[in-house]
Amino acid sequence: MESILIFGGGDNQKTLITGAKELGYRTIVIDPNENALGKKYADIFEVVAPKDYEGTKEIAEKYNIKGIVTCQMENPLLLMAQLAEEKKYRFPTVEGIKRARDKYLMKQAFIKNKVPCAKGYLINSPSEIDDKNILFPAILKPVDSFSSRGVFRIENKADLERYFNLTVAFSSTGKAIVEEFIEGHEYSVESVTNNGKTFVIQITEKEITPFPHTVEMAHIQPANISDYEKEAIEEIVKKAIIALELDNCATHAELKITNKGPKMVEIGARLGGDYITSHLVPLSTGINIEKLSVQIAMNDFMGVPVRSENAAVIRYLNLPAGKTVVKVEQWSDLLNDEHLVHANIFLKEGELTSEITDSSKRAGFVIVKSNNRHSAIENALKYSEILQSKIKVL
Repeated sequence: MESILIFGGGDNQKTLITGAKELGYRTIVIDPNENALGKKYADIFEVVAPKDYEGTKEIAEKYNIKGIVTCQMENPLLLMAQLAEEKKYRFPTVEGIKRARDKYLMKQAFIKNKVPCAKGYLINSPSEIDDKNILFPAILKPVDSFSSRGVFRIENKADLERYFNLTVAFSSTGKAIVEEFIEGHEYSVESVTNNGKTFVIQITEKEITPFPHTVEMAHIQPANISDYEKEAIEEIVKKAIIALELDNCATHAELKITNKGPKMVEIGARLGGDYITSHLVPLSTGINIEKLSVQIAMNDFMGVPVRSENAAVIRYLNLPAGKTVVKVEQWSDLLNDEHLVHANIFLKEGELTSEITDSSKRAGFVIVKSNNRHSAIENALKYSEILQSKIKVL
């Protein structure tokens, strides 16, 4: 039995681990947390610190690893690329991963390769924008973060000065990007690329919180777009992947449709979070994109299966901020409904509700499925309201 090394054993990696096992591989899972949920699903589980390259390589050699993979994990990507280059695993190059993780390098690659995107500037302090031709409103974000952390819409220089330190707190380099604000609805795109050929698997429509924050509160599949828009989105995503020189991996792209066509926001060399790839894509398309990622890593990719045309939605709870949770009523009976696939409440009794300034502040979620988009949206709204009513606050 061939062995695959899976980076990350958290809840969001569970279906990747079980999917790799279903494909017949021995799963070696590494995670810094010895109590990671994925431990009980792995064939072998090892505790490895996040930046321990030598420790990771030792695990790879110990278990005669043939391929490496992760699903939604951003942090291990550079280490994975370094290991892949040394051990000849199928994975993007170190330079490709650097471009995918650094939003400024990414933007430079897009511009060089004529991929439509917002103009942007790298800054180390608010004063550096004085000699730059920045038009407001603009978007301020860390040069290398994710999950909406530290992202603000700014209306003027005073906003920039107000939010700058909050933004760079999420950057490993202490740098930020100020970029042109693009008007338009936002979408995300899940794809896999094998031997230089990209397959777009699904396009997701987003709902986000009002500005200045832009936290995702719902993901809807399929997106409500025309065939023309779908073709334009697929074209720009493929150009973006080529621009970053990403190959033999999955990608999660974010873009907006403007009155001049789609424009790229950013792209990651990993699959999307928020249960998009673990739940929504399989429910709406019948395609297990995590298994495709495993097959690419193990050089067993045989193509994309025939897709189905159903609908799936995840909707997050949104409680008023600053309230104390006095009781969380029993709600698991809701999962008996055939349309409700998954749900959870993150808050516990005694905790305070938070303003939703990034993804980690959301209070819970529901995931629903249906044979049509309209029904899925309605059911997601209905069950999110029911689940939220189970949280009693004062």
